[in-house]
Amino acid sequence: MRPLNDWVADLRERLDQGESVPWFDPASGGVEARSLFLLEAPGRKAVGSGAGLRRTGSGIISVDNNDPTAQNCWLLRREAGLAYEHSLHWNIVPWYLGTADRIAAAGRTDVQLAAPFLHEVISLLPKLEVVVPMGRSAQAGWAAYVARYAPAVRTLATWHPSPRGLASRPAARPEILRTMREVARLTVREDADPS
Repeated sequence: MRPLNDWVADLRERLDQGESVPWFDPASGGVEARSLFLLEAPGRKAVGSGAGLRRTGSGIISVDNNDPTAQNCWLLRREAGLAYEHSLHWNIVPWYLGTADRIAAAGRTDVQLAAPFLHEVISLLPKLEVVVPMGRSAQAGWAAYVARYAPAVRTLATWHPSPRGLASRPAARPEILRTMREVARLTVREDADPS
């Protein structure tokens, strides 16, 4: 995990973004992750007090955060049998977008500015096999990233796990679950002794 969070500390300095760029979750797969789940941008529950925000959350991107989207990710991951130590959660845009009162959607300019930083993260993940962009914004951002950098990974796109998204699309939850099961199938290996 240390290389990833050292990278966050460096990015905070380079961008002068403070705590609006959250840390990676030390309970996740870190640099050993075989799968990367990408959402759009950090929510208020994942950021600290940077960019004019008062501390509202954990300061890390985690399925253990106290918000409904994280809870949905946690439940779906558990139901799919996807061990957290094999995966990592992050965002197309790594910094909080919006004001202290309201989150903003990532625009094309945000995604373009963030692409080199996503490339830096992916370069720290030597075992990465599968990327799962979750939701239309993350999928558009990932498609732009792939067009520019052509990473040698498999893409499994699915819906955003927000409560609103799941409520408005009854087929979304089963589709996310199928995607997570496929990620588990592709990336989780037994480390048994072959003898």
